[in-house]
Amino acid sequence: MTDPQISTAPDPSGHAQQPATRNRLVPWLIGLPVGIFGVLMLVGSLMDDPESKQRWVEGETIKLCWKQIQKPEAERKTREFSSQADCERLEFAYKSRYQANP
Repeated sequence: MTDPQISTAPDPSGHAQQPATRNRLVPWLIGLPVGIFGVLMLVGSLMDDPESKQRWVEGETIKLCWKQIQKPEAERKTREFSSQADCERLEFAYKSRYQANP
């Protein structure tokens, strides 16, 4: 005798009805990387520090200063840094502020 709850009688299209099966692997394969990415973005935004950005900018400014000073006067794109003393002054200010070398 057949179970009255499970019906394998053909539907109007002529195919036997199958119990609905849902593959649970696909949502996990999509959801897990998206969730991990979201968590990493949240952690990154919480760790974002204005002082570290300023420190990076000042360090890059010092590197740019030394590069510009090493070029001949005619090849310099900007006139912001006119002498080696400017770069030394920037380095001194950086070391005084952050107690570290740029």
